[in-house]
Amino acid sequence: MHLQLKRRLYIACILLTGIFTLLMIRLAWVQIVQVNRTMPGFQRTVREMSVLQRERGVVLDTGRGQFTDYKGQPLTGKLEWGLVFFPHTNQSSHSYPSTRADSEVKKMAALLHTNVKLLQEEWNQGDTPHFWTAGARQPVTLTDSQVARLRELQVDGASIYPMMTRYGQGDTGMQWLGYLAERPGSLNTQAGHKDEVKQPFAMKSGAAGLERTLEPLLKGIGPTLVSRMVTGSGEVIATIQPRVIAPSNTHYPLRAQTTIDAKIQQGIEHIVQNSDMKEGAIVVLDAANADVRAMVSLPFYNPQHVDPNQTAWANRAVKGAVPGSIFKIVTAAAALEYQAVSKGETFHCGGEWGKYGLSCWKEHGHGELNLEQGFAESCNIVFAETARRLSMEQLERMADALGLGRPVGWEGKQVAGMSVLQHFDHEEAGRVRLPSVSPQNEGAKVQTAIGQRDVLVTPLQAANLIVTLLHEGKVSAPRLVQRIRYADGDTMLEIPQHDSPSAAGQISPATAHQLLSWMRKVVSEGTGKSLQHARWQVAGKSGTAQVQQRGEKRNHQWFIGYGPTHQPKYAVAVLVQNVAPNSRHQATEMFRKVMDYLAESS
Repeated sequence: MHLQLKRRLYIACILLTGIFTLLMIRLAWVQIVQVNRTMPGFQRTVREMSVLQRERGVVLDTGRGQFTDYKGQPLTGKLEWGLVFFPHTNQSSHSYPSTRADSEVKKMAALLHTNVKLLQEEWNQGDTPHFWTAGARQPVTLTDSQVARLRELQVDGASIYPMMTRYGQGDTGMQWLGYLAERPGSLNTQAGHKDEVKQPFAMKSGAAGLERTLEPLLKGIGPTLVSRMVTGSGEVIATIQPRVIAPSNTHYPLRAQTTIDAKIQQGIEHIVQNSDMKEGAIVVLDAANADVRAMVSLPFYNPQHVDPNQTAWANRAVKGAVPGSIFKIVTAAAALEYQAVSKGETFHCGGEWGKYGLSCWKEHGHGELNLEQGFAESCNIVFAETARRLSMEQLERMADALGLGRPVGWEGKQVAGMSVLQHFDHEEAGRVRLPSVSPQNEGAKVQTAIGQRDVLVTPLQAANLIVTLLHEGKVSAPRLVQRIRYADGDTMLEIPQHDSPSAAGQISPATAHQLLSWMRKVVSEGTGKSLQHARWQVAGKSGTAQVQQRGEKRNHQWFIGYGPTHQPKYAVAVLVQNVAPNSRHQATEMFRKVMDYLAESS
């Protein structure tokens, strides 16, 4: 029995020795080999992660990719100075004054335009470092003079650091850019990826616009933060200086180079702010390739403070609206393509058509008009008579051939690991008619031909329609992004221009030239006469659509066109929504202001 007990003890000792040997080998492997290897699902090594567990940090830069205009001018991402507080959890410690009410702190409060009590409260808020916000939702940006004076004070536990602010201050009309939001359902979408910094500021992702559609490219590989070493109980070790931790990959963050011209975008936003325009959109496309040079949506929004339940963040430039008479371009194209109207044929406009309650905007009518004159004068009677000779299917095919009734914004499949890449978030297709409406319904067809009833067109489609005519009927796909660059400037991804062809084919060059000529006559003889004194010679088509807003009658006003006519540089669409009936045509006025600004800027 004694011998058997000794044998068992011997075996147990051998087993324990083996286990300890394995543990020592494993520990040596971790300490010598694995400590410098990147942990699965993270961008840092075991050594770095062990250090992070003993630190408390604040994010200086989330590492998210930035946007520039087509010339490289930054649209997001500005390096500014902020004040970081490093709270101390133990108020009895001598590292910081318990009240911080000494002369230096009083001077700091004065520099920050606050009082000592509020400063103390925010300083001691939580047990992690944080930027001074003055009670707001965003860190306070310090002025150069504040930075200089605060550095002179050298208050222990408060330090000045550069911080990357994403958006400018105030409201903007760049809804195409979008905004960021805390979206837990969209986090960690990459297999095995985990966020290192568990702070709301670092966890925000794209919720709309290009911020959302380019999310996989923009999310980056990790934040840059400043941290302080802490004890096991979380107290900051004052004798150890703060350190900055940043990703080591020099290729990131990426930069999305848009097609936007920052000067034009800002100029048009300024024009809008100084006008009576309250709702609508303005789109400026490069006439050479349909690239978006400016896209403004009203009302403006603040990308730093977005309420998803409100509508200001929605981009009205890609939302369908009743087009009114600008749709007569489609009807005129169908009449020319299908030879529905004889050359030299005239129509009589007496003001009232006598069917479906249709009348002309001119009370006593225009008298005798041919189709060209009817286009220039935007005569409903001429186009109602023309529509009777066309079928609804012909109008639908012509709209499709001109890039209406379907999304036209740039879209690519299997791009940079994304199954689909779209430039215009939530772009609507628009429509010509509802499926429930019979193609044989003559009343619906006539109303459709003048851009009423169920027709919807987006300002992007309307501007692109002009570019299509300038390119002899070839429909281009407008771009909002032209390339993605690495942080060092090298190109990661080119976004090539491409067309947006229709299964219905395209209109003939002769028809395109004819319509452009008629648009010039709109300005020289028709509804656009007020544009004759613009800095450029311009051409286009006006439109007024009757709509209802909360049961009240309202109008959508349009003007779309191009300039200068001898060598077109820009195609512009202006939509002014929900104005009172019989009010002046703000869209035409705004079109002139935009074109004059473009002329000055060229």
